[in-house]
Amino acid sequence: MKTSLPLPGKISGCLVISFGIALISLSSVQAQRRPDNRPAPRPPTQQRPQTRPTPPAQRPPQPRPPAPRPPQVRPPAPPPRPGNGNRPPTGGGRPPGRPGGGRPPVSHRPPGWRPGRPSYTRPPHSWNGHHFYAYHRYYSHPYRPYAWGPRWHPLGFFVGALAVTATIIAIENTHYYYDAGVFYAPDNGGYKVTAPPVGAVVPNLPTGTVTLEVGDVNYYYYGGTFFQPLNNGYQVVQAPAGAIVYNLPDGCTTVNAGNITYLQYNGAYFQPIQDADGQNAYEVVDTE
Repeated sequence: MKTSLPLPGKISGCLVISFGIALISLSSVQAQRRPDNRPAPRPPTQQRPQTRPTPPAQRPPQPRPPAPRPPQVRPPAPPPRPGNGNRPPTGGGRPPGRPGGGRPPVSHRPPGWRPGRPSYTRPPHSWNGHHFYAYHRYYSHPYRPYAWGPRWHPLGFFVGALAVTATIIAIENTHYYYDAGVFYAPDNGGYKVTAPPVGAVVPNLPTGTVTLEVGDVNYYYYGGTFFQPLNNGYQVVQAPAGAIVYNLPDGCTTVNAGNITYLQYNGAYFQPIQDADGQNAYEVVDTE
């Protein structure tokens, strides 16, 4: 009996095939057992709430003790004035009858006034150490010099000759010439208009003279000058306080006394006012 042996080529081919199959099987097994190289996902982390630090409690402001003030020394009260019965001052240390801390009295009567003259009820205007009393309130209006006619001339006016009607007036060793309400004094071969001297007596008053009643006294007014009857003539007098006139002559001086502007003529102060009818006028003020 003959035994047939396998050929060598066939044996080696079978071995190769069997070995390849075994390698494939082993590779698939290892592939199933090999873990995944990718990292496993991490579980989500919980975010912690961010907490801010609590600010420290603010302390309430503590009041500072007031700074000590130096003691105030008040001046001693002035001694009582004579004539008031030596009564002590009343009303918080103010002198009686002078409200407002030493202001002059409102109800004021200048010395020598007759009973018919009413007292001042308005407070005076104080300026430069003086007090100006008036019955009317100040009302500013333009100053327009007034001319009383062709024979009237303002202060300083020069003439070469005088009319034959001029009268010689002698007062305090000084000679003046008076004509138609105007006073002249010799000057450089002629005559110059001068301010009327108080106390001079003239024989007559010119046409256009105005009669004024101040209190219970009558006055005459012309060209900025006031007259009163005396014997057989008229005497030049000082401007009476309280008199109201509507015209002032050329030659007045403007006096700025704070918030009031006065007009001064021949020593008198005139305050611009409005009368009861709303007409511009001037009041002679009393000064002290």
